[in-house]
Amino acid sequence: MSCKSEETNQLPLINIKFGSLQKTALIDTGANISLIQATTLEKIKNVTKVEYISRSVRIKTIDNSCIPYLSAVKIKFKIENKWFDSVFFVTKNDWDSNYEIILGYDCIQTNKILIDSINNCIIMDNTKLHFLNHKDYDQESISNESKFIKEVNVNAVRVCQMVDIEPGQSKIVTLSIPSSLRDSGSFIFIPNVNKLNYNIQNSLHEYNENNKFTTIIENNSNQKIRIRKKTKIGVIQKFHEEDIVEPTDQIGQVNTISLEKVKQMRKEELNPNQFNLNHLNGKVKEEILQLLINNYSVFSSTYSTLGSTDKVVPEFKLYHDYALQTKPYPIPKIAKEYAQEEIKKLLDAGIIEPSSSNYCFPVIFVKKKPLPGEGNKQKFRMAIDYRLLNCITESHKICLPKIMDIIQNIAGKNWYSVLDLKSAFFQIQLKDKDKEKLAFCCELGNFQPCRLPFGAKNSTSYFHTLMSKCLKDIQGSNIQFFLDDIILASDTIQEMKCLLQQVFERLERFNLTLDPAKMQICENKITYLGFELNKSGYSPSEENVRKVTKFPVPKNVKEVQSYLGMLNYFRHLIFNFAELAQPIVNLTKKNSEFIWDQKCQDAFNKFQDMMLTKPTLKNIKHNEKLYLITDASKVAVCGILMQKSNGKFVPIEFYSKQLNPAEMRYPSIRRELYAIFLSVKHFSEHLYGREFSILTDAKPLSHHIHLDKQPDIVARWLLYLQSFSYSIEHVPGFSNPADFLTRVQEETHVNSLKIFPIPYVMA
Repeated sequence: MSCKSEETNQLPLINIKFGSLQKTALIDTGANISLIQATTLEKIKNVTKVEYISRSVRIKTIDNSCIPYLSAVKIKFKIENKWFDSVFFVTKNDWDSNYEIILGYDCIQTNKILIDSINNCIIMDNTKLHFLNHKDYDQESISNESKFIKEVNVNAVRVCQMVDIEPGQSKIVTLSIPSSLRDSGSFIFIPNVNKLNYNIQNSLHEYNENNKFTTIIENNSNQKIRIRKKTKIGVIQKFHEEDIVEPTDQIGQVNTISLEKVKQMRKEELNPNQFNLNHLNGKVKEEILQLLINNYSVFSSTYSTLGSTDKVVPEFKLYHDYALQTKPYPIPKIAKEYAQEEIKKLLDAGIIEPSSSNYCFPVIFVKKKPLPGEGNKQKFRMAIDYRLLNCITESHKICLPKIMDIIQNIAGKNWYSVLDLKSAFFQIQLKDKDKEKLAFCCELGNFQPCRLPFGAKNSTSYFHTLMSKCLKDIQGSNIQFFLDDIILASDTIQEMKCLLQQVFERLERFNLTLDPAKMQICENKITYLGFELNKSGYSPSEENVRKVTKFPVPKNVKEVQSYLGMLNYFRHLIFNFAELAQPIVNLTKKNSEFIWDQKCQDAFNKFQDMMLTKPTLKNIKHNEKLYLITDASKVAVCGILMQKSNGKFVPIEFYSKQLNPAEMRYPSIRRELYAIFLSVKHFSEHLYGREFSILTDAKPLSHHIHLDKQPDIVARWLLYLQSFSYSIEHVPGFSNPADFLTRVQEETHVNSLKIFPIPYVMA
């Protein structure tokens, strides 16, 4: 708070405007934050937009007393003809004064306002504004300001006796309050910040006749602490029941709309027909629909009811502070109407706001496929070209899950559901300082996002971090996610209902919302991340099979690379992929002449045929034994991880690797050992810590184990294999499925293996 000179009777007061409403504000450079009275805020809300934001601070006056506050808000205001914005903390109790707002140092610094104390004015971009004359406001403002400080009844708390506390120990200590304070009721003890590294918690106590109470002091340091008698250790604040502020789950809602009001809006806009449940019948359909309707608060169909969370707050750190700007791209005529509607919706929902930032990046509008039932109306997706910004943005690195880990965890179930978050990235709030860095422009004006935009570097990593926190402890073999898609898998409908309820509760806790029109609920089979999942296992989706089988014969290296890139996504489904692909892979080698010969065509035809059969693999059953079969040829090694089902071997996953020139020169028996080593290493996450069998004729292992002097590289392989618990099961070479498939080139479908001594089928 400020002090007033008896000579000048001048306080730094100015008039500021919120819309059409004018208010008097005190400029206080000694305050770290800006304050506003609750009654004043109610008036401002009627004339301009107020954005509620999440802030957690303790507000203290100069005498260390605490000021209770209700919330934090961000408001735009005008001084003279210039616009500014600031974060204000709304005080619970109004103060009696002729100024209702305090502009703290945070506002002064952010808006680059200079104070000229000699001429009693402020300077804004070379414009001077003089403080209000002392005749213009009540002379009692100073005494009223003192009353505001004294409203909170605070007194010093001291230690009654000298206390010694050993390192890592705690002690109950008696404290005293001044005898002048005699009151009934309760008070809050607030400890001082100390430099001795001891810890005291805030606590609530009752007044008593002795004016004493006890507390626990913990010594967190590595040396003995001595606190002398009568040391001031904290203060007390009178406690009133009406000062209790109920906990709230409001998370960054805009335009002063409370979360409860938003939830009511979600309930009103939810249309049960949006849920695609036509594949369900009778009682099951009714139960699932009722479950979805009961959880209306996690569904939103429009931007105005979109979720908003600050559980993860992105931070965009740049390598330098030089502002970057690019010219806006022209908007195609066909997309202009959509662009105008989209910008208006985003502005109305508070997802974007007008900007005067020095940063500016262009917007592009990309065509997107309409959803079923939307007709042939052209739809677009608004995207911002952040390539220039991404070059100077520091990376926020995380480990995204492997797609195959997700697929293998959830395949083989009877029921599936896929939940899609509505405009997922727009549900994460941004820091104020990062909004201007992400500003964008188009023909319609300059704007900046208030939520996380798609396309910026680190947007994906921050969103993944949020989903990891949201689904923590429930993510596993039945619940998985990849970016904004959550997938649930179960064996029964009842189990699926429980999983859905679990996920809905987590989403509501984080104030995240789903798109009801894009959900797949209780399906027997679904397509997810390029794979079709059902109770039999997983296989390539129809769309991806069509892409591979319709791919024309490559005519240059670039087309070969595209083709191999598609195939590589499914290599774990194709036995001996590396050897089969060798003729085509050789075309991509450096200095290799591009000649598409018969070997390349044969390999191409074989892959087309294999994909047409839609090879299906089972997911792993962790309570059943695993078997590993390996083989090596002159150009590649391969392995099959298998389990038994009804007495037959069922493949879990295939592995293969093309050998380099040095590895091709290994003796055949060493290549066989190399195949075992590489296969075990590849499947180590499934094999480590559990017993499994290697089906082989045992020659590679037994031969090298009994050598008097093993080559160094072989010794390393054997040392690695020693960390696994496996047994060797003898299999004659002619009945080894891997061996058979490697050598019989004309065989293209592994279903034929069921005729051999080791029963083996493709699921």
